[in-house]
Amino acid sequence: MPSWFVFEPAKTAPDTLEAADKSVFVKDGFSFGAFLVTPVWLLWRRMWLVFLAWLGLQVALAVLTSTFSLDQRAAGIVSLLVSLCFALEANALRAWTMRRQGWRFTGIATGHTLQEAEQRHFEGRSLAAPAAANPPTAGTRPPGQEFPGPWSSALGRNSGSPNVLGVFPEPHGTKP
Repeated sequence: MPSWFVFEPAKTAPDTLEAADKSVFVKDGFSFGAFLVTPVWLLWRRMWLVFLAWLGLQVALAVLTSTFSLDQRAAGIVSLLVSLCFALEANALRAWTMRRQGWRFTGIATGHTLQEAEQRHFEGRSLAAPAAANPPTAGTRPPGQEFPGPWSSALGRNSGSPNVLGVFPEPHGTKP
């Protein structure tokens, strides 16, 4: 089953809805983008140090192939093997770069798809709602509480719990 490294940006408070919204999932494993267009992939991901190291490696390989007078076929095979090895480690290098930039590592998520991994990662966490900029005034109700009484659940309104996303009446609702 595939797995992803999960990172939250350093500029957000830990375990908040904002941090969860801006979380980045980096797949652990082979990267086709890094294999096919390595320099573009590195620059797109803003991996400057890794790009410089990759560029130095390419220059070193060019010098070695010309020094040892390797034919084009051998040089191509060496270049293909280096690209293959890099693509196997590219996402781990991306995770390393994110840690260096201050991103918080929050865990490893697994799932057959990215959506399943996201669901598994967030279902066990309790996320705090961000502090309200304007506190409600007397006589007003929080969102989802426009219809008080027994009609609120019948109309699909949430219970006002900060841990509920969407219009479900309760977190982890009951099965019929």
